[in-house]
Amino acid sequence: MQDTADVTRRLWALCGVLRNDGITYHEYLNELTYLLFLKLAKELDMEKAIPRELGWKKLSSTPQAKQLEFYRESLRLLSKTHNEIVREIFSGAKTAINSPASLNQLVQAIDDIDWYRARQNGIGDVYEGLIEKNAQESRYGAGQYFTPRPVVEAIVQACRPTPRDSVYDPAAGTGGFLIAAGLHARDKDGKTPSLTGVELVNDVRTLGLMNLMLHDLQGDVALGDALHQPPNKKGFSLCLTNPPFGMKGSLTKEQNELLDFPTANKQLAFLQHSYKNLAPNGRAAIVVPDNVLFEGGIATSIREKLVHDFRLHTVLRLPTGIFYATGVRTSVLFFCADGGTTKTWFYDLREGQASFGKRRQFTSKDLQDFVNCYGPDAMGRSERTITDRFRPMSLSDLAANNYRLDVVTHKSDADRTSAVTIERMLESTRSMTDELGSVQSNIREIEKLLTAFAESPDAFDYTQGNS
Repeated sequence: MQDTADVTRRLWALCGVLRNDGITYHEYLNELTYLLFLKLAKELDMEKAIPRELGWKKLSSTPQAKQLEFYRESLRLLSKTHNEIVREIFSGAKTAINSPASLNQLVQAIDDIDWYRARQNGIGDVYEGLIEKNAQESRYGAGQYFTPRPVVEAIVQACRPTPRDSVYDPAAGTGGFLIAAGLHARDKDGKTPSLTGVELVNDVRTLGLMNLMLHDLQGDVALGDALHQPPNKKGFSLCLTNPPFGMKGSLTKEQNELLDFPTANKQLAFLQHSYKNLAPNGRAAIVVPDNVLFEGGIATSIREKLVHDFRLHTVLRLPTGIFYATGVRTSVLFFCADGGTTKTWFYDLREGQASFGKRRQFTSKDLQDFVNCYGPDAMGRSERTITDRFRPMSLSDLAANNYRLDVVTHKSDADRTSAVTIERMLESTRSMTDELGSVQSNIREIEKLLTAFAESPDAFDYTQGNS
């Protein structure tokens, strides 16, 4: 897959062209997205969905002096085209590119890439790699909407979706879970599961729709807030999701009326929303911040209901440093709507684990042992073996611990207290180091903006909100 990675790097390098045109860091991906979609539609023989007079061939052959004007008009017309998916993708599309030379440079650079070789490795992977690159590089990019691929792949391998499944993601983001489930389940006849998602942010939904289309998958991703929607009457056989982190913004009265336990915590709301949308015998895997595992009050009541009304069979404790929001500690809850819990297995990939980040990348190999321990049964019923990282707790033990799910699961915990304490202290210092690095990066961005203003103050139009 080296060619795919090389194409991704080359595409990301084009962001420098956009930056020279005055486009801010977090706008890079959206600007490249529309151009790439037109080009990739041609490479994938999907141009029948796009009017010929608006396709890539016409754009690339338009003289530079008229190219920018043509491109702006194309974006407007594509938002009104006959193809529903294309119409949704280009709804509200506009470009911030002001220089005809910059646009022409982008078009030529995209044309110069060896797309034949890239196609052999999967053009959809090129596009998803670009989304991931944006998530890694920009704190204000797609990071909060993008789940690291190794985590997605491990969860999908464990849950084993099939073409008979109906897959739901109430916080679809850029479509990572839906795409992974569709690709995993696609059979030799091309049949895939029903894919349904909801995304609150329009630009991110656009990325998700494009991502699905470029992977040759069909899915229904609605624009809106899943927490405003009542549970699906039939329910879904598989729910895979990573709700947005953070607790800002209270839920409305109408949203809380749809929950078993009213709350101001959106992670707790999404957890309830997820289990309420499961069909009988359905299964779910949801990424949650660790506060969901140990908070008291309403959180305890929700966990108690989860273990009594559903079978919470597995908890995966993820290491820090793998998500693009610094310092976030997360776990994955695996549960089924087929009865109550008798035993929950905990896999701890955090204690005793080196910190991950830019210096040490988190890969699928780091989760392979978990996938092996989980076993081949998608419902978590496989026969399991206790290891240093993988241990069970009975329902009575969970109840005795106030249904807390943040237990330390290593053998001989009492003998390891000092080592565990030191590791937690190291974990905290690593998080602070990552946060400091992010702050320093933001300061450098501000310095560059101030320098640019000092050199050319007339270039800043305050009436348009530029800063």
